[in-house]
Amino acid sequence: MRSIWQGLLSFSLINIPVKLFKATEDQDFHFSLLHSICHHPLRYQRYCPYCDQIVELEQTVRGYEYEKDSYVILSEKELEAAASPKTKTIEILAFLAKGAVDTIFYESTYYLQPGTGGEKAYHLLGAALDRQKKAAFCRLVFRTQPKICLVDVKDGILSLTTLHYASEIRSPKTLGQIPTYEVNEAELELAELLITKLTKPFIPEQFPNTYRQAIGELVEKKLSGQEIHIAPKTPEPQVANILEALQASLKKVDRDGLPAYVR
Repeated sequence: MRSIWQGLLSFSLINIPVKLFKATEDQDFHFSLLHSICHHPLRYQRYCPYCDQIVELEQTVRGYEYEKDSYVILSEKELEAAASPKTKTIEILAFLAKGAVDTIFYESTYYLQPGTGGEKAYHLLGAALDRQKKAAFCRLVFRTQPKICLVDVKDGILSLTTLHYASEIRSPKTLGQIPTYEVNEAELELAELLITKLTKPFIPEQFPNTYRQAIGELVEKKLSGQEIHIAPKTPEPQVANILEALQASLKKVDRDGLPAYVR
């Protein structure tokens, strides 16, 4: 696996050479848009409806729409000048208690691997973070953009998670007024009992990507010339009386046990 960034993880006078690797991978099926007549892939072109012509890439400029149909033009030199200097340092700004950052701020996660000569300091930082139950709050320039992030440790491996800025988080007030509801004590106790019965450790392997599996099977059947049968849709569950639904759910768990995916 090839690293996507190399630099230094720095705090105080300590500089640890590290390499950054993506911790996740895209496993979605990506479909091409084809012409329904000949099944040839469609080609996209830059078209200007005002001039009624195809536009070559060298004839394009970048514009920011500051109001409807009104743009301010920014040149490549202006954009480069506004970009952050390309430093090769992950700068630790502070240390935070684990869980101090709400998961709504989480963006993308990467693994950090020690570079040559940085192994001892890498593992020392990891051991200290683990013992202190802390994560490092950092800043770095990633692809010309400044990013804030968290460096954490698990099983001796450091990871880096980029974070959204506060201004990027939408307020729940944008949902409008949500009606309040007086919680009934009997309903609350039943809900808590049901949660207790269904509480299990998180084992991600028990939750496979069923959509990807289904598409994979569909593609294989198509390639082998098998007939495709479309299963009827399962009717949507109806909203029921909460108390009755909780009581029925508890009886089902007691009778049938936990669902297969949480056993």
